[in-house]
Amino acid sequence: MSDPCSKFQQLLKKLFQFDCAELDFGIYRIMNHKRAVIERFIEKDLIEAVGQELASGTLAQQSGLAQQLAEVAAQIRENFGEENLDAEGNLEEAYRNTPLGKQYQILLEQAKTAKSRPQREAEVFNHLYTFFSRYYDEGDFMSLRRYSRRDRYAIPYNGEEVHLHWANSDQYYIKTGENFTDYSYKHGGWTVRFKLRDADVEHNNVKGARRLFIPCPAD
Repeated sequence: MSDPCSKFQQLLKKLFQFDCAELDFGIYRIMNHKRAVIERFIEKDLIEAVGQELASGTLAQQSGLAQQLAEVAAQIRENFGEENLDAEGNLEEAYRNTPLGKQYQILLEQAKTAKSRPQREAEVFNHLYTFFSRYYDEGDFMSLRRYSRRDRYAIPYNGEEVHLHWANSDQYYIKTGENFTDYSYKHGGWTVRFKLRDADVEHNNVKGARRLFIPCPAD
């Protein structure tokens, strides 16, 4: 199984239609034009940005915590003696209820539960993957329904007797019908173009499960 970073990178490549790089029309043409910029962000800039934020945030706090712990440990050795603090950092029971001992125990517990840099990075990329995967499905950006016994949706409510709320609230939605057009793609040194001659779609707002394109010979 891929690591969380690679997993999220693959999702972004899917969102940005990297598998359609040979297409040369519409939004695909724009994606191809900006492909180098997008790819650099996914492969390099994104990882560096996460690392910088962790270094200046959580990891910086952990570094400060380790320094505080070392300073308090030095005070304990000076005041209580070297023999009352073993090599693993355990304080002698008799001194744990002293003010200095209580401070040391709190810092020690925080240091033990602190997560390492790889763990923090994995946590960030897992959260990013979860968020972005909730709004994308098979080429469409939409709000996917989520069901959970533990987590709940947060719905704004001001005390009205009746409050209606849509799952896609505050999102732009444009209803579109079937739209067919000519398109082309590049393969090697060749450019292949398809021209639409005729189309037949479902009627009365019925959406077909899939589209079938049948090539016909030139007249």
